[in-house]
This record gives sequence, C-alpha cells and structure tokens, in this order.
Amino acid sequence: MNLLKTNWEDFGLFLLDKAITILLISILFFILYQAGSRIVKRLFKNYSEQKWTDTSRILTLSRLTTSAIHYLTVFLYIYTVLGVIGIPVANILAGAGILGVALGFAGRDLVADIINGFFIIVEHQINVGDTVAFAGLDIEGVVKTVGIRSITVIGADGATTFIPNRNIAALKNYSYKERTVNLDVPVTSENLIERKNQIMEVNANYPQLKYLGIINIEDKLFLRTSLTAPLSKITPLKMEILNKYYEK
Repeated sequence: MNLLKTNWEDFGLFLLDKAITILLISILFFILYQAGSRIVKRLFKNYSEQKWTDTSRILTLSRLTTSAIHYLTVFLYIYTVLGVIGIPVANILAGAGILGVALGFAGRDLVADIINGFFIIVEHQINVGDTVAFAGLDIEGVVKTVGIRSITVIGADGATTFIPNRNIAALKNYSYKERTVNLDVPVTSENLIERKNQIMEVNANYPQLKYLGIINIEDKLFLRTSLTAPLSKITPLKMEILNKYYEK
C-alpha cells in the first residue's frame, strides 16, 4: 500500500513538473511570437507610410513575413513540447510510413509556394491588374490577387483560377509596356478632406491618373489613385505625382 501511494505521489510530482515546464515554454513562445510579429508589423508599417512605396506590395510582404514567423513558431513549439513530454518526434516521423511521406510532401509544397511567392513579389514579376499567361498551364487572364501561396487570375470567360505559386515555372506579362500601379496616400479622419482636395487638384493635370476612393488596409485609411503609364515612365511619374500629393 505504501509502495502504491509512493508511486502515485511520484507520478503526480512528475505530471506537475511537466505541466509547469510546458506552461513556461508556452509563455516563452507566446512572448517570442508576439514580439516578432510586432517588430515586423512596426517595420513594415513605418515603411508603408513612406510616400515612394507601393503600399499593397509592402503589406503583402508583411503578411508573408508574419506567416513565416507563425509557422516557424508553431512548429518549434510543438517539437519542444513533445520533447519535454518524452515523445521521440524524429522516430515517430521516421516510422510514420505513408502518413509521414504525405506530411513531408505537403510541407514541401507549402515551403515551395511561399519561397516562389516571395520572389514573385520581391522581383515585381507581376502586379494586380496585369494581363499574364502561364507557360505550360494554358491559363491566361488578368491578375486579381498576388498572395504568398497562390495567384488568382480572372480569364476572358470570367472564370477565376487559383494557381499555386509552386506551379509557376514561367510566365508572360503583357502589361510591361503599359502598367497600372496604385498610389496610396495614408490619411486620418482629421486630414482626409484636405488630402483628398490636394489629390484631386493634382490628378486634374495628369490624364494617366484615376481616383479610386478611400480604402481600409489593416485598420489604416488610404486615398487610392491608379496610375497607368509605360513601364519606362511609370517610376519617375510615380515619384513626381507623390511629391505633389505631399506638397504643403
């Protein structure tokens, strides 16, 4: 009886010790995740407020980085907790058979999507509104969204196609001779009218501009104008127009 009591006491102490360890690990990973997410959000927020930046592209990169931090944190957390409990994660994955192979392929595809999407975004290969065709996929249309895992294209027949980034080996962009970019000016409720009036005054002198209205991106207000111009002229025009938007 004493032996049984002692075993239960030891088992209870063991569980308590593991629970405290897991709790501390959970708190530590939560703090690390929150800190990393806030640093990324602050960096990209400050950068997106600069007048020469492409706000939509910056926010896409922000989401990409935040997602990468999220996946990495979750993976390391689960791996650490299982290690604390005493479960040999490496042996389980090695002996999982078909399930392990399936998870491996799924993980590989996810990583391939994210990496390929990152370079598509960073290298400005395509933008929302571009007319593109994908080699080997027999898909052509107008780009609706450019994401970290896939690209959404609307075809001539109106059908929407979702293309995983890993399947994009090569593409043709028919919009390089004349492209459309969005000029987003951050505003607040206090200066919205003043900024809008100035933007409309500038737009009146540029037939390439089209005012699109107020948009809300991640709880921030922007006045959006689209600029359509040849690729060789779009960057200097963008800088010139944004400078006039911000003139006092």
